[in-house]
Amino acid sequence: MEEIENNSSQDEKRVIQLKKRAANILLATGLVVIGAILLLANLGIISLEIEFSWSTIYPVLLAGIGLKLWGDSLMKQGGSWTLGSFLTVFGVLLIMDRFEVISFQFADVLRLWPLLFIYIGFSIFLGGQKTKKFQFDTNGAASYHQPSSSKKRKSTKMLIGDHSYNDENWKVEPMDLWNGIGDYKFDFTRAFIPDGDTPIIVRGWIGDVKMIIPNNVPFRVEARIKTGDIKVAGQTADGLRREIVYETEDYQLADRRLSLWIDFNVGSIKVERV
Repeated sequence: MEEIENNSSQDEKRVIQLKKRAANILLATGLVVIGAILLLANLGIISLEIEFSWSTIYPVLLAGIGLKLWGDSLMKQGGSWTLGSFLTVFGVLLIMDRFEVISFQFADVLRLWPLLFIYIGFSIFLGGQKTKKFQFDTNGAASYHQPSSSKKRKSTKMLIGDHSYNDENWKVEPMDLWNGIGDYKFDFTRAFIPDGDTPIIVRGWIGDVKMIIPNNVPFRVEARIKTGDIKVAGQTADGLRREIVYETEDYQLADRRLSLWIDFNVGSIKVERV
């Protein structure tokens, strides 16, 4: 019992230290930004005579959310360095426009497309690191572990594009799908679903996922999204860092079933039964 209490207290101390570190980073960043703005204003480079309205407030909110996501990712507390860095850069450019340093409007977001090359480059640099992937075990429970070689899965990775699985009598098979930006649509009412457990993993940065499942097919779904909304069989969740785990009553004993895992940074996830 004493060892358990000691481990628990140590974990709490680590959490407190990480929170203090995050607060210090945000405070330091804020002081640097404020100091830089005041310095540029004193040198006559920018003007502080601006009207505070929604057009001047939302860039600060975007940059703040971006820094939060970026910081959480660096400290391994969730977050997303890709989305965080994008929102930070986007927000800072809009702030610089409001101070008349540069000309950059919300519609100019498409001018940031070179960031895709930066993200791809970092992905290549980090590609050699071993990462754990998600799979469902034989009991249907969700867990993170190294992928099993005994189960062959159709693996597809794309940077941009939409995917639809709604052809008549299309064959359902184990899949591991990843998409940078794009939507997925699965219509299992038109599909041939074989016997046994069929795991399907759908991941990406930005996109919408919609799945239609017939009432006579048991399934289990674990859906996660950092920013957006989730709707699964009448259950809903929206906002930041949302998660829903749902399992039909007959899933565990079913001879034919679907095991679904969906994970996106931004977008919406909808799973409905018909």
